[in-house]
Amino acid sequence: MSLIYKYILTFITITLPIATVFGQGDFTNLLKKNLGNYSPQYIEAEISSPIGNEHLYPKIIISEEPYALTQNAISYYDAISSLPAETKISMLKAHSEIAYSAEKSGLSSYPDELLWLPFAISAFGKDYERDGNCGVWGLQYLYAIKYGVEISECTEGRHDIMQSTPAAIRQLQYLHNKFGKWDEALAAYLFGSSNLKRMQVQNKPLNEIYTSLDPYGKNIFDIWCAVISWAENYRNCKIGIKAIEQQYDTIRISDRIHIEQISKVMGISLNELKSLNSTFHCEVIDGRHTAVTFKLPTGRKDDFATLHDSIVKYNDTIYFPPPKPPVEPKNYVVEGNGEKIIYTIQSGDYLGKIAQKFGVKVSDIQAWNGLSGTNITAGKTLVIWTGKKPTSTSQTSQQKTNTTTTKPATQSNQPSQPSTTSATFNAKDYTLVETYTVKSGDNPYNIAKRYSWATADEILKWNNISDPSKLQIGQKLKIYKKK
Repeated sequence: MSLIYKYILTFITITLPIATVFGQGDFTNLLKKNLGNYSPQYIEAEISSPIGNEHLYPKIIISEEPYALTQNAISYYDAISSLPAETKISMLKAHSEIAYSAEKSGLSSYPDELLWLPFAISAFGKDYERDGNCGVWGLQYLYAIKYGVEISECTEGRHDIMQSTPAAIRQLQYLHNKFGKWDEALAAYLFGSSNLKRMQVQNKPLNEIYTSLDPYGKNIFDIWCAVISWAENYRNCKIGIKAIEQQYDTIRISDRIHIEQISKVMGISLNELKSLNSTFHCEVIDGRHTAVTFKLPTGRKDDFATLHDSIVKYNDTIYFPPPKPPVEPKNYVVEGNGEKIIYTIQSGDYLGKIAQKFGVKVSDIQAWNGLSGTNITAGKTLVIWTGKKPTSTSQTSQQKTNTTTTKPATQSNQPSQPSTTSATFNAKDYTLVETYTVKSGDNPYNIAKRYSWATADEILKWNNISDPSKLQIGQKLKIYKKK
């Protein structure tokens, strides 16, 4: 599976799904929960001024743009003002870590008000993930890659404040330069420039554009304004900041190693390794194609170099058992003019894609090759029978079978592209359930998750789409269900 598709698949969300948030009470409850679990990674902050009386600032200025608080924003301000003192102190401390990340990244000019935006987007949920947006900044994958956030098969840098903060600020500044106002820049940041432009072409006012968005998203600009108004009370608050010394060495791994191999050979606990590599979410570090950055406790870098060969060889057949060659089950024969093909798995292949390429079922491929799961490895081969469907010998004992021939699949140095033309779709066999409108962050895989009966490949086939990457925001997709 290609990297871009992998990272727009769903993740495990620890934070309460933000899409369920509708009102001020829900927002503040989520804020209390996230800040109650907040653990600073880069700084320790001490608040010298106690939380005192607060008052509303009905007009705020973002950069040099004045914005008057709407009644909705004022209601969010009231909800924030009613938070417990410990939650407000945590807000100030978390904001300090965002500001520290911006300062250390080398950003020189940006509105201070931007640093309060993570509280509106994600309620400062470090594990926030929704519709392809990720981290406290709700940063989209392409924005992250654009500004150098480290994302790989196993690394998600958008969860790291130090990486995501400069990327988010730069993208917001870019969109502000493009659209000219911060309320429009935020709408483009969250829901896509093309989506915003399309609505502007329809002469829709901005408040209507925000209202047309999802139940929570339409409130984000008002929440941001409310947070800024509340924060005005603490503009002169003295906060003592002490950088947390980062106790680790950085190494580059260019082979395949299981994290337990490092733990066992080097005597470092798994918890410590996972804590140091908080943005790393795999058990296997695979740097064979692209070297992977990994962290070790301070002073252990030379030990890793010395023990490298021992680490790689430690229980290697247990952690990485040699693949079994495909076995053609004896209880399958092919009727008619079936043809046996030996297919070499390409980079980016998965069973559903291969099945569609040859017009067969995933379960057939599994049966033909003795596979109990769906994991496959590039470079290995699969037996594929084309022609009529295979049946068990018990069902065809009276039938005559033709002699089959072996034909190697044409190999290519390029990964196969998704294809939806190998199987015919007959709409008469299906019921049209609904027409789905593509939103920012959508892809065939997270759209398919909405429908328990549909797969990504089926949605592409129903809509005659051969390249999933060319989905457009606002595009209409027909969703069918087998009769």
